[in-house]
Amino acid sequence: MNENQLIFLISQPRSGSSLTQQLLLNNKGITSAPESWQMLSLIHTYKKTNISDGYNPNYASINFLDYLNNIDHGLDTFKQQIKDLALKLYAYNTNGDCYFLDKTPRYYHIIDELYELFPQAKFVFLVRNPLSVFASILDHNFKGNYVNFLSSKDRVEDLFSAPVEIDKALKTYDNKILVKYEDLIENPEQELLKIFNYLELELPESVGTYKVKDDFVNTQAIDTKSLKKHSKPSDSYLNSWKKTINNTQKKKLALDFIEALSKKHVDYFGYDLKDLSNKLRAFKPEKRTLINLSLKSLILEEAQLPFTRLLKKRIILKFQSKHYV
Repeated sequence: MNENQLIFLISQPRSGSSLTQQLLLNNKGITSAPESWQMLSLIHTYKKTNISDGYNPNYASINFLDYLNNIDHGLDTFKQQIKDLALKLYAYNTNGDCYFLDKTPRYYHIIDELYELFPQAKFVFLVRNPLSVFASILDHNFKGNYVNFLSSKDRVEDLFSAPVEIDKALKTYDNKILVKYEDLIENPEQELLKIFNYLELELPESVGTYKVKDDFVNTQAIDTKSLKKHSKPSDSYLNSWKKTINNTQKKKLALDFIEALSKKHVDYFGYDLKDLSNKLRAFKPEKRTLINLSLKSLILEEAQLPFTRLLKKRIILKFQSKHYV
């Protein structure tokens, strides 16, 4: 298998990548499989990380790099071997000259490494309204529990690091295409035409529709629950955040999130963050909480909070747990 047969679909989690994957699989020139995360595992053998469960992979990568650097062309040789192995693994899931689509949202952590290893691959970046992403992670992954959500470091990275890395890649590399989830929902044929033109593939006859492939039906790697309800993109999820943001505490957190983004991004992929803030301010949730915690107070570890703020946080959470969560 050649690297120019690879497509990487990269996004934040909960941005519609599973839907996009199924729509692209309508073309017989593309094959795929449920998320393998294979390049995350391979690249992090030499890339530093902040993960520390079980053993500290960061120390492992540092020591392994020292080992490779004591061998002539050690790191370059190892990267080539990773590339060869990855292509062999991808080849098991494709036939002939078909593309293989690797859809793994958290590849935003290794975008530069993917471009280095596979410069001739195709890169499709998918973005979504950040308020919808926030609400979808809160609802789907945490069942509305905003404390667990915002105390999860990897989920906070999904919120803040992913758009930074995607934006950097869009400005750095020429070989890419950007797709907005909302455009794909509202004009699927037009957006898919852009993607297939980039891939130099013909439009399939049933463009804009899909049937979840058998390999994906019972997997936990993607969210098939909503996919099974439809056979084409549905606009019912465009404003679904209103159901999730069902009390003023969640509204406060969502508003803090959008305003934090506006400080980091002059342009957020064409989304009007000020307009999103205004919509949130005007929105009236079903329930009203008396005292609301800030986003920062939930993201920061308790050891980082002054005693008075920590005490206040615990009292408010105890009160909210009895009445609102």
